[in-house]
Amino acid sequence: MKLKNTELFIEPLELIKKINNDPNFSYKILDATFYLPNSGLDAEKEFNEEHIKNSTFFDINKIAASDNSLPHMIPSKIEFSLMMQKLGVNKDDVIIFYDNSPFLSSSRGWFLFRYFGHNNILILKGGIKNWKNCNGAVSNEKINPVQGDFEANMERKELVVNLDQMISESKNNSKLILDARSEKRYLGEAKEPRPGLPSGHIPNSQSIPASDLISSDGYLKSLEELNEYFLDKKINKKDDIIATCGSGVSACVISIALYCLGKEDVPIYDGSWTEWALSGQKIVTSV
Repeated sequence: MKLKNTELFIEPLELIKKINNDPNFSYKILDATFYLPNSGLDAEKEFNEEHIKNSTFFDINKIAASDNSLPHMIPSKIEFSLMMQKLGVNKDDVIIFYDNSPFLSSSRGWFLFRYFGHNNILILKGGIKNWKNCNGAVSNEKINPVQGDFEANMERKELVVNLDQMISESKNNSKLILDARSEKRYLGEAKEPRPGLPSGHIPNSQSIPASDLISSDGYLKSLEELNEYFLDKKINKKDDIIATCGSGVSACVISIALYCLGKEDVPIYDGSWTEWALSGQKIVTSV
């Protein structure tokens, strides 16, 4: 199954029809809801109370490198494969992500699977709210997935920027560094959600809040709206771009938005602001 960039998002009714009518449709539904640590919300608790029937919780905080203390850094190929097998994911599955996050955290799941070479991914438009509006089945039943046979077949390291590369790019100002955090966090006017982190932004980066790319109902904005937005920000699809944020989640919203516009493979700085600030690099607190 080869999907076009513009076919990434699927309507609930279309998915329900596909599940009910296509006996050859091999799929796995994953809830990738993620909240900032100061939100007071608990994504896993919400999942246990109500989720799309037969879905499994894709815990962004735990699907992470075991040897790195930074939040949810990308795991190794072996680690990711074992984690997905435990979630019941099979190598031939179409992965269907949904979330209840205010900033489309499904994009992090999409990014991880693409990083590991699996491209058959769909994202449910409007998340669980839209699913319920379309009378999609929900449950609070806890299921123990049957072990899957998923294996990551590559690590697309060109999709990730590390600290040393980021220091170099920031100094040289050779690429557009787009920051998906809120503008107030970018300007140092709002506290970071992780205690002890200073506020501000990476030198020579530009504020592109993920919230600007998402509609009030949780959809990624239309291609026309996205195109107009990036043009207004003087961002061209030909530009070399790196996406960053607080800890590598909402940066994926920038990457997925540009992907839908035809600019594939926009890398993210996985350590993002958390790593940058903790490493003692220069911090800017103005435009």
